[in-house]
Amino acid sequence: MYFAMYLKRYGFAPTVITVHPDKASYPLIDASQLELVNDIDTIQTTTIEPLKFYSFLKSGNSKKEIPYGSLGENSGGMMSKVASFIRANFFIPDARKGWTKFAIKAAIGVLEKETFEWIITTGPPHSTHQAGMKLSQQFGVKWLADFRDPWSEIYYLKNAFRFNLARRYDEKLEKKVLKNAFCITTVGPGMADLLKKKLTNPSKLHILYNGYDSEMFEDIPDPIEKNKCFTISHFGLLGETQRFDRFVNSLKKASIMASKIKINLVGKVDKVHLHKLKSELPDIELNHTGFMPRKDALTLMKQSNLLLLCPPMIGETKLIISTKTMEYLSIGVPVLGIGDEMSDAAMLVKQQSISGFFEPENEESIARFISVSFLNWQLDKLDENTFDSKPYSRLSVTKELIEILKAKD
Repeated sequence: MYFAMYLKRYGFAPTVITVHPDKASYPLIDASQLELVNDIDTIQTTTIEPLKFYSFLKSGNSKKEIPYGSLGENSGGMMSKVASFIRANFFIPDARKGWTKFAIKAAIGVLEKETFEWIITTGPPHSTHQAGMKLSQQFGVKWLADFRDPWSEIYYLKNAFRFNLARRYDEKLEKKVLKNAFCITTVGPGMADLLKKKLTNPSKLHILYNGYDSEMFEDIPDPIEKNKCFTISHFGLLGETQRFDRFVNSLKKASIMASKIKINLVGKVDKVHLHKLKSELPDIELNHTGFMPRKDALTLMKQSNLLLLCPPMIGETKLIISTKTMEYLSIGVPVLGIGDEMSDAAMLVKQQSISGFFEPENEESIARFISVSFLNWQLDKLDENTFDSKPYSRLSVTKELIEILKAKD
């Protein structure tokens, strides 16, 4: 979305092909972002996806239980296990593959009438890259494949039973896309290393970090008054493979009265995490809001005293640098990361002196960090943010994309 917006600002004329919202099986839609792209030429198509049917079987509602990452797929009963098995073995590369033919049809209609310099596909869903490959070959247009997450190593497949035939076929599709793409971009050094091992021509691979919306940040006011409680916030999915349990254990060890703490959980949270927090720290004020529009979320982020980052601890997630990570580091509030200390996200967090990143088992160090952060809040002491966020704004990242596109002309 931001690439399209900023590319147009710099003289490009992007056309976006996507799924019509009435036909889409998205777990969440943030309508507040529509104003950012209302002048982008957009074609919305129908699709055929099994995810709405899966949701209806689980809940009687076609939109209530759309799978989101790996949340609940391995702990949600027999239906979830069956769905996970089917998803891993019969919907290759992913359960969005039913959209590919509609995307191709819509793109052909445009490419037969207009001239385009580039086709850009982004995944996941990685089935989108198959559409880009076919269109590039048919029309001779340069094609950039953008990898936001791993393909065959994507984390929700880690605990799913998969036949060797399905795994090999998935790897074959990935290899074909990587071979035929004119240019490849990805989100960080770890992902780049993973992809380089599969490329015969690594020079066509470029890193474009997930960015943050610097312009929206400018519209978010500073807090007017000090929070009554030390406020710790987590934004986004908090699933079963994220070590929130270690955070709760560490919080119990920290030298802080529970009644002095407020925790905001914004987004979908696994019920196991909620139960542990409520049962073991009942005196903490808990605010579980569910989904929140981005600007509201960023406002709450800036009003927090500590931001919690718990990347999933499964598969190749250590390679992923989320938009949330970049927003956390750019907003100037201390960050507590719990996960793989050698991950790409951890390397970025460690660049910020006010923040810390720890292995889940290191509960004593996590507790000390929370205690120090609490004391600094009590004393109104906050060290300067040493993280240089300017190169990671979405505007800056789009400028890097433009340089790549021009260099490949």
